[in-house]
Amino acid sequence: MKSLIFHLLLWTCLFMSLPFCMNAQSVIKPENDSTFIAEFRDGDEWAVIARHGFVVGLSNQYIRDDYGKFYQLTIRIRNLTERSYTFDPDTVRAFLVNKRNDTIALKVYSSEGFQKKIKRTQTWNRVLAGISAGLEAGTSGYETSYVSRTSVNGYSYLQPISSYNHSAAAQANALNGIQLYLLDKEMEEDRRTREEGYLKKTTIHPGESILGFMNVKRKKGLEMRVVIPLNGQNYVFDWDVSKKKK
Repeated sequence: MKSLIFHLLLWTCLFMSLPFCMNAQSVIKPENDSTFIAEFRDGDEWAVIARHGFVVGLSNQYIRDDYGKFYQLTIRIRNLTERSYTFDPDTVRAFLVNKRNDTIALKVYSSEGFQKKIKRTQTWNRVLAGISAGLEAGTSGYETSYVSRTSVNGYSYLQPISSYNHSAAAQANALNGIQLYLLDKEMEEDRRTREEGYLKKTTIHPGESILGFMNVKRKKGLEMRVVIPLNGQNYVFDWDVSKKKK
């Protein structure tokens, strides 16, 4: 096996295009493991294991968006063997030790699974937007005017009279249709954006590397373990996730 120094030099070259991320978790370093290092890149802490012909790096960030709270795993794998290897991200597992010292399995989203989650949320939002648009269009055609009346006691007062303006209602319906169309396009673009870079099943040829991310459903706890199986070996990374995130 090539020297660890050589592996780490190769690993350093892999960071040329890494994006900047925030809210990184803290690596728990194993004792007496010469194949493991932890280092910072652009403010994020990375755990790196060079073993059995592969260099595997992992960063772990807490993210919160319109679709929920997640641990986002950014994974980089370099194949230094002489054979191609197909990496299946569906084999990645994550576990959490909670305050009761129970170990629970966390849900790791595949690219397809996370897209389904996004679509479910968007569908519900689309339904609410459609109901709101329908109510608005239904009431926009009604107009209220006031005419002066005199009571039997001789007092003057204004009496409201409602009428329906078909032209105004048609214009409101057309405007709402355009707004819903734009909403659909925005949701579609959001799905495409969130799919870019999400890890999918990929063959890594000798000397090649891959980089991508996966989302894990966030639960509160103390320690998180991520297991990345490669070529019959488990690459295990532990993280301190006990610090409260905003």
